Amino acid sequence: MLIVDIRHWLNESMTAPALPQLNNKVEQLGRIIAYATDLNDDHPRPKCSRRPGRKPCPGKLEAFITENLEIYWHCPVCEDEGLISGWQGLLWDLLEDGTTQ
Repeated sequence: MLIVDIRHWLNESMTAPALPQLNNKVEQLGRIIAYATDLNDDHPRPKCSRRPGRKPCPGKLEAFITENLEIYWHCPVCEDEGLISGWQGLLWDLLEDGTTQ
């Protein structure tokens, strides 16, 4: 399970990865945050980025905001999962008034 405070992976302006090596992972976490916070369901379910056996997982992630205001995500195919904290107020946060679902 990946447990991350996404702010630790961003630069000082909280917009891009602090390290270029994190670019793909931050982009994926951003898609998960946008999906979980989109009350209008405009964002598609993110594809799983895991590659078990060096082959892309065909799963699409499920994600929701927990009671602790973390975003829990899970792939029903490969069972990859994680928790994202520190997402509130970032550019991927689509909650309009700061409330949670």
